[in-house]
Amino acid sequence: MGTRIEKDSFGEIAIDNSCLWGANTQRSLENFPIGNERMPLELILALVTIKKAAAYANLSLGALSEEKAHAIGEAADEILYQGKWRDQFPLVIW
Repeated sequence: MGTRIEKDSFGEIAIDNSCLWGANTQRSLENFPIGNERMPLELILALVTIKKAAAYANLSLGALSEEKAHAIGEAADEILYQGKWRDQFPLVIW
């Protein structure tokens, strides 16, 4: 599938192209292999709900474009109601 190179304050890091996360998450996965207990799905869904609400609140305040707000809302709905992208939250709770 291949990899892409992302940069953060520590420099460049290779990330599999199938992963939607960025450099910080990849570094955490590589540098902190502490247990296998993943973040609870309920917490992830709660945070997604908050992100969706924030997107529409910022739209109503003129701080976010309609295009971006709707893109965030649609992605949130895919996670919340269709079960998509849930494998893209790989971090352990520790």
